[in-house]
Amino acid sequence: MKEQLHSLFIQAVDELKRKEIIPSEQQVRLQFDRTRQKEHGDFSTNVAMTLAKAAKRNPRELAELIIQSLPADVLVSKVEIAGPGFINIFLAEDVRYLVLTTIFSEKEKYGLSIANSKEKILLEFVSANPTGPLHVGHGRGAAYGDALARVLRAAGNSVESEYYVNDAGRQMDILATSVWLRYLQRYFQQQGETIEFPDNCYKGDYIIDMAQAIADKYTEKFILSAEEITTARQDLDDEQALDATIALMKKTLNEDGYAVFFELALTSILADIREDLAEFGVNYDTWFSERSLFTSGKITTAIEKLQESEHIYEDTKEEGKSGALWFRSTDFGDEKDRVVVRENGQPTYFASDIAYHQDKLARGFDRCINIWGSDHHGYIPRVKAAMQAAGLDQEKLVVLLVQFAVLYRSGEKISMSTRSGEFVTLRELRDEVGADAARFFYVQRKSEQHMDFDLDLAKSKSNENPVYYVQYAHARICSIFEQVVERGLNVEGYEQADFSLLQSEHETTLLTLLQRFPEVIQTAAKNYEPHLLTYYLRDLATAFHSYYNSTKFLDADPEPRDAILALCKAVQQVLVNGLQIVGVSAPKNM
Repeated sequence: MKEQLHSLFIQAVDELKRKEIIPSEQQVRLQFDRTRQKEHGDFSTNVAMTLAKAAKRNPRELAELIIQSLPADVLVSKVEIAGPGFINIFLAEDVRYLVLTTIFSEKEKYGLSIANSKEKILLEFVSANPTGPLHVGHGRGAAYGDALARVLRAAGNSVESEYYVNDAGRQMDILATSVWLRYLQRYFQQQGETIEFPDNCYKGDYIIDMAQAIADKYTEKFILSAEEITTARQDLDDEQALDATIALMKKTLNEDGYAVFFELALTSILADIREDLAEFGVNYDTWFSERSLFTSGKITTAIEKLQESEHIYEDTKEEGKSGALWFRSTDFGDEKDRVVVRENGQPTYFASDIAYHQDKLARGFDRCINIWGSDHHGYIPRVKAAMQAAGLDQEKLVVLLVQFAVLYRSGEKISMSTRSGEFVTLRELRDEVGADAARFFYVQRKSEQHMDFDLDLAKSKSNENPVYYVQYAHARICSIFEQVVERGLNVEGYEQADFSLLQSEHETTLLTLLQRFPEVIQTAAKNYEPHLLTYYLRDLATAFHSYYNSTKFLDADPEPRDAILALCKAVQQVLVNGLQIVGVSAPKNM
């Protein structure tokens, strides 16, 4: 609809350019908005107001000239000038019914655009450290990221989704060491001894389970005396003591022994994450390993490239000794320079990210969208700075932030701490409220907005529960068609019905909403806002429930009944299509 209007108004503006009323070089941006009140027509545009200065005309005068130049078209019945120069467009009455024919023809493809973008998009989201199960905070990023991928594809974009596996670095060392200490703790308890388990290690039950698995297979192969561990940690603060324990583990167990704990922890947790996300309806095209950046030499190459361009310098504290390597991020507006290689020669997470983002663009992606937690806001400038320093287009990186969700049960906030193991997992949330409710609740707010997740509301079967309310509209329509079959009525006649019989206010509202569906998808994709789909679905469900409560669907005469059923079938199809994009099911029974 908007595309047809765009074509008509472009022809009118081109005509005024030929008459030299509007400068020929003037750029034209056409925007059509749906009007809020019926008396103002169906669409409105401010094009006359945006071009008035260039045309050196009063906006209302220019609006009149534009209207006079509009080609005749069956789409438009009337055009009026309103206010300071708005142009209100009234569509022909028959046009509103075309949407039904389109929906019946396109079915599950209605609203979706044919993939026509040459731009390749890489969408990376969740990418949680594989140090434990996914929790409800990760769930919001997963729901938002997957819904965004779906809406971008629905709008005609080429999108590949990716999970960046942080399988290198200190957090993975802490994970492996946590399993080892639980393994030792189990042995010492059997001997009547005790060993302190540090507060800054991972404490979840999953750590104990992995330690048990290693004990079952290797028995006492990796045992060390409690005295050696205590001595290594003596007179050190908590973080220094943890680093000392990691170093002791690597030295005593050597590379092969350390790998037993590391690989078991990584493999089991990553498998759990994959399964958890798949059951949440989230599947990735690519799982990218951070370790591959080390083994392939891409981190070294990335650092050397920045060294050659003098964007990295060495901080040598003592003569004859190597110091840390620093990236000059202050040259690009960052508040301070950043370490990329520590004094011990180990690259930082930032070094990995530099190489990773260079690799993304090297793989041929034109736009890289990262979905990060809101606590990573300050990290954005330094990553973009590193891209710029490497001669890459930093505008190709789009970072979208997600606030973590806060859970409430019976009005009480549920406290969580990842390191201590006190958190609600995504799997526990799904078990309690269901994947559909979790996804819909997560997506229905802007990603950067704070979110309170009411568990009691998500489980309720009431109109206040948005996902239940939308799904119930679909189930109601299914029930209507079940009754059609039970009564022996013509179940196929609706497609050939006289749609012009749909004249009531409820019917006009529904037809208008059905027309809006493709527009909502495009807007949601353009602004990275899949929550617009949930708003739309709630509006459509509300309009249908009102229609249902005011209309005797099956007791009407055959002709209006078939038209009513046609409208119901179209609403049903759009509900299915919309819920599919959000990643929520459309049950036939509730």
